[in-house]
Amino acid sequence: MVTTADRPGAARTEVVRLPGGGSLWVVRAEGGVRDAEHPALRAVARSGPEHDAAVLDLALVPLVTAPGVRALVHHAHDLTERGSSLLVATDAPRTRDRLTADTTLTVVPTVAAAAAACGAPDTTPPAPGLDPASDSGNSPSRGRTDGADPELARLRQEVRHLRARARTHPLVSRAQGILEERYRLPDERAAFALLEASSQRFNVRLRTLASAVVTVPRPRSPDHEWFPRRERQAPPALAFQPGLRAATANTSEVLSAVLRRSMEITDASMGNVQLVDPVTGDLRLEKHHGLDDDFVDFFDRVSHEGTACALAAEHLARVTVTDVATDAAFTESARKAILATGSRGCHSTPLLAPRGRVEGMVSTHHERPVHALSAAQARALDEIGDQAGRWLEWYQRTVVLDALEHLHFTGSTWG
Repeated sequence: MVTTADRPGAARTEVVRLPGGGSLWVVRAEGGVRDAEHPALRAVARSGPEHDAAVLDLALVPLVTAPGVRALVHHAHDLTERGSSLLVATDAPRTRDRLTADTTLTVVPTVAAAAAACGAPDTTPPAPGLDPASDSGNSPSRGRTDGADPELARLRQEVRHLRARARTHPLVSRAQGILEERYRLPDERAAFALLEASSQRFNVRLRTLASAVVTVPRPRSPDHEWFPRRERQAPPALAFQPGLRAATANTSEVLSAVLRRSMEITDASMGNVQLVDPVTGDLRLEKHHGLDDDFVDFFDRVSHEGTACALAAEHLARVTVTDVATDAAFTESARKAILATGSRGCHSTPLLAPRGRVEGMVSTHHERPVHALSAAQARALDEIGDQAGRWLEWYQRTVVLDALEHLHFTGSTWG
């Protein structure tokens, strides 16, 4: 029988941003730590100068052997020489006793305690002026005065719709032009009809299909299959949402489940999900809950810097911002937009496909500054991110390619 101590080692990484600047490189270990070959120890060594300290979380580790302790001591010395430090988080009495026997190791009960030792978030009510929700007792999305002027609210909504259309229309027009030239179609209306038919048949969003037309290499000729001899894979399981059928679900259903479950795990009242735009590489807002219209409009597209989600995409790891009001990760305009919606802390978790490609991001937002997640919360969010990332990759390589193949066949036989 294989015990938990004998299971292969694993490691998950994240970044915890500290109030006022600085960060921790957190490595969550799983499986017994028997020697220096455990993946978590190699991950600890990747802590860079931009981090104040590395934290090794052993909450899910059932056993640390004497060689494992020696390996931890070695990494602690190495980080010290590089001007950093190593904190080991465990509240298991046996493991704690074994680690504290070596006075070179700093042992704390949890990752949150490690963050507190390096600069704890202020969890007292924010001062007036810092938290836009302080005057209403609620999030600003429920306390705004837009409802008092229905005409103003209607105009704002109309402007947002026009902006959204302006962002999508050029992409669809570009795809229409490609199809019109490729299949010698009579006009752009015929090209749109092709897009629309395949979109509806395979339940793929028009924008997603247009992006694929623009980014996927063109077929060899009208007389050949677009994707010959491709292997069809079974859809990855979505265990975090047992009632969701992975083979027939669409992206809207999957992303809604990702957001709902992530908010449950973190006890959040606000959150959003983004996908990577295959054309621009930006993060594009797809789902949201509890966030006001100004937030949704501001973060409709996120580039490669100035936000927690951009930082998480860069690190390929979750980023926890303990206090939005003081964190240097944000541009001032992004900070104001987040604070205005009532968020003071957030957790941004990447949706990762195999080989570490970011497919999207799920972020939960909280009305107060936050602590580092518990090991169980971190593991649950990572599992959602891994499962959703694998499914999104499968969807692009299977369902979207099916829609393109149908579009190609229809276009080749047009008229």
